Amino acid sequence: LMVFAAVGIGYAKAPANNYPAPEPDLPGAPNGAASFVWDDAGVLSSETVRTLDQRNERLWNAHSVSIGVVTCDNERDLGDYALACAEKMGLGGYDFLVALDIAGENYWLVQGDDIRRVFTDDDCSDYAYDCMEKHFAAGDYDNAVLKLTKALEDWYGNYYG
Repeated sequence: LMVFAAVGIGYAKAPANNYPAPEPDLPGAPNGAASFVWDDAGVLSSETVRTLDQRNERLWNAHSVSIGVVTCDNERDLGDYALACAEKMGLGGYDFLVALDIAGENYWLVQGDDIRRVFTDDDCSDYAYDCMEKHFAAGDYDNAVLKLTKALEDWYGNYYG
């Protein structure tokens, strides 16, 4: 099983204000907030989506940042797909997006342009591999995204101190 953790692109067209774009309320989103979890491949449990939404609510309240999570099946270019999702979600320069291509056996972590100097492309690759590889390879996508987003939540806490 070969999983390619690719990084190196920021959000080319992300809004500069870093405010989430209005999206329809989704089941499990905290307090009726927009969800930054799009499980198009249908591999995440409702408990995981709820946990990710709660994590994003904490991140937004503490640091005005979000971590988007998207799943798909067999995207030709996962990087382009990730960027398009980040733009549609309204993610900005201090946000992250985790993309999982289930059928394509691939995942990406991309960071916004504004944190690129302090959270490098190599950091993205290292975090994604260290946190996700074991679970992703085993088909445990819930724990893969939970472990990575928890590590990113901890990173934000240290960065914003």
